[in-house]
Amino acid sequence: MPLTAEDDQVIATCYRSLRDQPIGPDDPRYVEIWEHADYDPVRRLCKHIAWSEIQSLQLFSGFSGSGKSTQLLRLQRDLTAAGYLVIYANAEDYLNLGEPIEAEEFLITMAGAFSDNLDESLLNESYWTRLSNYLSKTQVNVPELSFKLDPVSFKAELKSSPTFRQRLRKAIQSRLPEVQRQVQAFVEEVVNTVQQKNPGQRVVFLFDSFEKLRGTPSNEQEIMTSIERLFGSYLDMLQLPYVHCVYSVPAFVQFFLTNVELVIIPTIKLWKKRLPGDPSQIPHEPGLHILRSILQKRFHKKALHRIFGETDAAGLHPGVEMLIAASGGALRDLLRLFREALLAAQPFPFPKRPSNRQSPLYVTISKPLLKTPAGSARSIRSKPPILKPQKRAT
Repeated sequence: MPLTAEDDQVIATCYRSLRDQPIGPDDPRYVEIWEHADYDPVRRLCKHIAWSEIQSLQLFSGFSGSGKSTQLLRLQRDLTAAGYLVIYANAEDYLNLGEPIEAEEFLITMAGAFSDNLDESLLNESYWTRLSNYLSKTQVNVPELSFKLDPVSFKAELKSSPTFRQRLRKAIQSRLPEVQRQVQAFVEEVVNTVQQKNPGQRVVFLFDSFEKLRGTPSNEQEIMTSIERLFGSYLDMLQLPYVHCVYSVPAFVQFFLTNVELVIIPTIKLWKKRLPGDPSQIPHEPGLHILRSILQKRFHKKALHRIFGETDAAGLHPGVEMLIAASGGALRDLLRLFREALLAAQPFPFPKRPSNRQSPLYVTISKPLLKTPAGSARSIRSKPPILKPQKRAT
């Protein structure tokens, strides 16, 4: 049956609501996934912060599209409600995530992001201003700094100009311990100001989206090596003094990390474990219920019936259940599958039990949403690198 203008508008609204973007816990589309589970990554992060007396360092990870940013926004809300001063920053605003990262660049980026997201009343000057003054006074050879860069321009150059980054790295490399002490002094000043204004208030720094660091087939291994070097050799640099720090990181860092708290956000379980030799799949209803709830928050009830037809005896839409099963419990892939289904299907509604492999549902779930060429962005974020054993000093 062809779509009416009203149907088209309803379905278009659903399509837009399926966009792959982080949402906060106050968003009407938000669904509680981990709040009532035995394992709640946010509850674990909160406990570690609360039970660490002065400062702490935690890394937050999981496969791409598992909802890390949404859970960090939830962490920000919960800690703020508990009286913490929470500073949230997004790595995408500061770093070129298509190039390798070095310790010098990460250090000043981290300090700049910390500074940018503070209330102005807590600052005598921004970190970018302090760094620019320091580089000018030490006569560092960075031509772009022959004139004073304002904080916005400095941050923009750092993200967009490879030449500027390269010269800045080279200039700071021999002075890295000194620059690190400068960063620590800046953060300590902020914490002291916070304590003067609100005695006893603790500070938390959340640095999101660093796990999105990705590359091309030509620099994939170089990026992995730079991440291994950063977290393997400079992990102590990530700890800001008197601050509880949480960084989202690529999943493969777990293969070479030691002595740091790493919290993993899993995909949603859809199937129970099977006994050896048992070909049957036993649904895990709590997980399926969560994904159905996510879709119900994004689909108008009328749209579900118009797109997927009437429900079966159990009150479920067979087409919806097929796409949920195909997602494997990955939230990003769930949204992509349903967006793809809306684009592929015509006319509506879907047949209740599609048997034709040319049907839109079969076409949708057979598209390689989870398969990308070797060396692509998806493979960098989800596959662990091949790491060579390193000799330890004795």
